[in-house]
Amino acid sequence: MVLKVCNEAAVTKSGFWKGFNGLFGADFPNSLGAIKQTHDLLSDQGLYAVPEFMASNYRFVLTRFVAGEDLDAGQVTNIMVEQLAQHIAQLHQAPQSIWGAIHAPIYQAADWRKRFHAELLSLAAQSAVAIPKALLQDVLTQASQLQETEFVPIMLDCRWDQFRRLGNAEPRNTLALVDLDAFVMGPRTLELVLLEYVLTSSQFLIFKNAYMVNNDWPDYAMQKPCYQLLLFLMQVLGETDLAKWMRQL
Repeated sequence: MVLKVCNEAAVTKSGFWKGFNGLFGADFPNSLGAIKQTHDLLSDQGLYAVPEFMASNYRFVLTRFVAGEDLDAGQVTNIMVEQLAQHIAQLHQAPQSIWGAIHAPIYQAADWRKRFHAELLSLAAQSAVAIPKALLQDVLTQASQLQETEFVPIMLDCRWDQFRRLGNAEPRNTLALVDLDAFVMGPRTLELVLLEYVLTSSQFLIFKNAYMVNNDWPDYAMQKPCYQLLLFLMQVLGETDLAKWMRQL
């Protein structure tokens, strides 16, 4: 089995968990007490194998060990990218009008703009990297005009190191998703912007084509700078060069 215990001191200093809790009202690490529901959700609606849930409390999670090898970005194949697109497209097919913590969303669509604006200000004020005033003002202006109306399960730390390679030739069973603690109900556009960073340009094209087999592709050009800055402030990929991050997409 695998026992994961929360490092509370690290959580209080983490930009990621500050944004996770502040924007979505997710209450991590107390939310670990309900993580079985995430296992059930992904078992029912996702396309990946997930670890068998054994027990949890507000500071730990116990699951069955998933045999296989840790995955890094250099090992990713086109089949894996297509599988990721199919998995995410599946989770995006039942949008709701409320958002927030994955199993207890309480916020209305109209709340997104206000809470997002406030969280950007809060994270920027706490950031170790100085955010240029002109950039922050532009992004805050855009944030005040956001009009997200549909929300789906999204994984705010979606990266390849959250998966394990199972060594099975079946494309559907190539990978298992083993880290499930950062799911929320949020706008799919936020997850798609994150994936533009995670995937190479050629992989993202493969992803987009596979996603569009069953889902429309949203036009999120207006939201992109807002979500780029949020993801930077949450340190989702550990980038410290803001100018590089903002021009990367």
